[in-house]
Amino acid sequence: MKQKDCAVMRHERMLVATDGSKHSAAALDQAIGLAKACQCKLFILHAIDMNPEYLAISPKLEELMEKDAALILEKAKKKATEAGIVCETILDIADPPYKAIVQTAKKQKIDLIVMGTHGKNALAKLVMGSVTRQVIGHIPCAVMVVPV
Repeated sequence: MKQKDCAVMRHERMLVATDGSKHSAAALDQAIGLAKACQCKLFILHAIDMNPEYLAISPKLEELMEKDAALILEKAKKKATEAGIVCETILDIADPPYKAIVQTAKKQKIDLIVMGTHGKNALAKLVMGSVTRQVIGHIPCAVMVVPV
């Protein structure tokens, strides 16, 4: 199916935000399926929540978080590449993380953002994830929220 014939959307550039949680894994699967069906480029973003208070507790924390993020992105890219998707990974450090998602979407001229309903936050089981809610409130493009 050619991108212009895609019944789902008319987009060419898709962004999926991942934090390694089961919710973002479901979003990645959905994004890969859509990107394959519609032949669009996929950007995979991991935004590290680097609150200055975290660094005060442990100066090595940033390095550990970046290593963890690199592994998450590597695994996601491998999955997308194996599905035949052209993709690019992006690692960003932001406080709060939704700003990295919004800025990346604007910079890359993203047509659709795919996110899970929740992230790794412990309170995520109560309501839709705060990062997802904030992205929805600050972005001019479509956002697909994928439940688990």
